[in-house]
Amino acid sequence: MGTLIAVYIRCSDPTTVASLLVDHPHAYTETGSTFYAIEKSIEEYQPPLAELKDLSKRLTTDVIWLAFQSVVDAFEFHHWNNGVYLRGLAYGCYVEERTWDQVYGEAEPWESKAFFQPSELELLLQYVGSDTEKEEFKRIWRERIIVPGNCEPSVDARETARKVAEFYRLPGWYLT
Repeated sequence: MGTLIAVYIRCSDPTTVASLLVDHPHAYTETGSTFYAIEKSIEEYQPPLAELKDLSKRLTTDVIWLAFQSVVDAFEFHHWNNGVYLRGLAYGCYVEERTWDQVYGEAEPWESKAFFQPSELELLLQYVGSDTEKEEFKRIWRERIIVPGNCEPSVDARETARKVAEFYRLPGWYLT
């Protein structure tokens, strides 16, 4: 079982780092990452979207909200750059378990590996009854479709968060 709720802020220049640390003295980074992490408590599970947008705009940088809860495979990701909301994804967080709650913006490069592995499609097709359903799942994988209200592509919350962390080289994930 695992839970993570964190904000990641890209900053490498000393002025931005100093500004960040004034407001968030517990923010940390690690060698090889251009991001600082601010871990949140489980009570802070809802992202403060307006605050995160403002932080991104004020620091003119990337801000990422990343959260997962592995028992129910809840996953949430939000990404801003210079105050512009680029991508928002929520799976099993607010409406129904194992269902896409929110999909906003354009797909990011890490999503293909996280959601659309051919082996996952092959496994899914073994348990689908009709040819019509099989063709629909093949289309979802081929076109990389994520739609609110759908269950597929399904999510392994911890591993999906790991794919985000690997792509962005986020601190705290002990990446090699």
